[in-house]
Amino acid sequence: MKKTLLTLSAVMTLGTISFSASAQRDNRMEGDDVVTPVVGEANPKDVKEVLQNNAPQTPNDNGLPRFAIVGKDKAFYLGIGAQFLGEAMFDFGDNMPSALDFTPSSMTPKTPGNGGATRFAWQSSSFYMNFVAMPHSDNHIGIFFKAKFTGANNGIKVSHFYGKYRGLTAGYTNSAFTDGEAMPMTIDGEGPNGSVSLSLFTAYWAQNFTDNFSGAIGIDAPTADITTGSTTSTVSQRIPAIPLYLQYAWDGGDSHIRLSGIYRPMQYRNLTDSKNAAVHGGGVQLSGTTHIAGGLSAQYDATYGAGIGSYLQDDEDLGLDAVAVGEAGKMKAVKNFGVTAGLNYAFTPKLSGNVMYSHLTNWLPDDASISSDTYRYGDYVAANLIYTFNKFISAGIEYDYGHAKNFAGDPLHSNRIQAQLAVTF
Repeated sequence: MKKTLLTLSAVMTLGTISFSASAQRDNRMEGDDVVTPVVGEANPKDVKEVLQNNAPQTPNDNGLPRFAIVGKDKAFYLGIGAQFLGEAMFDFGDNMPSALDFTPSSMTPKTPGNGGATRFAWQSSSFYMNFVAMPHSDNHIGIFFKAKFTGANNGIKVSHFYGKYRGLTAGYTNSAFTDGEAMPMTIDGEGPNGSVSLSLFTAYWAQNFTDNFSGAIGIDAPTADITTGSTTSTVSQRIPAIPLYLQYAWDGGDSHIRLSGIYRPMQYRNLTDSKNAAVHGGGVQLSGTTHIAGGLSAQYDATYGAGIGSYLQDDEDLGLDAVAVGEAGKMKAVKNFGVTAGLNYAFTPKLSGNVMYSHLTNWLPDDASISSDTYRYGDYVAANLIYTFNKFISAGIEYDYGHAKNFAGDPLHSNRIQAQLAVTF
């Protein structure tokens, strides 16, 4: 497998082509005529740029409708769209429970006769509304809504619902600690296990200081994903987390590097002393995307901290923000480290490929009171090819590999080959 990945990586670094680096990430989103005004008149390129800037920036989180309504005198742009994602996959190795998300931390040992499985999925399909009023004024207002079919019994589940005004973003979406543009493109719905990605109620203020420098600061809804013991318990959270970042961009915005930070207090109940107590967590992240040459670009991020486990893809809902320790009534933050590196190459304007590696490690306090089968670290490898037939239809194939080990040292390995048909309008 290592030879195969090295060979593919080498091939993707050969040659140069003349079109923009921004076309590398997801060709379904590129081209000046992706969005067609069907009511009213406006430059399609302008409508596309305005609606794209209002949508989530993670490359596999589409929010750009193919048709738009333009208000009188360009008073607003409105697009209502949907994306069907039909996927077929073959898994082999240890059991990967989800057909939607390839998550190393969720693997379980295979049972006799169950070393492989063929599955199909459509639930990551979505519908969305993208609205921007007064798009060319300082007072422009944006609203974005998106839902998928990943709820219970294939029910609808909201993935984004937020508003924007003068640099302020508020609602249910990714934290400002997430750098969506720095995440490699995957067919897998979850993506790299060591990258920061968490959706919650948040509000943050982002501003451009110069043509190259920008920054943001905000608050995230108070949450705590902790593992209690016999002398501790959970309580309702009171204090929001504070994310912030400073970013430098170049190449007309196609490349950037970002330094992010977060402060995260978490409350719990000390049953021994019959009072509430707090664990103070926080972390830093260095992330970015760089156009190297021609059709070649790179994406990268590295995150380290304590008490930020639920902000990392693979640690969400595992109780690894903080854990009970040996001292009665006490809890301590878990240290977390995640890193992701990816290369993207556009062979032609219609064909692009991605390779990536991601890793996540958790370090427990020395006196932690926690089960030995708790997730310790994991690796994620993916390689894909995506072909765009036109602005409505694309297809891709991807190989995913996951490795995980718990604190008892038990290893698990899983593989997935999946194909995807995407129909977007």
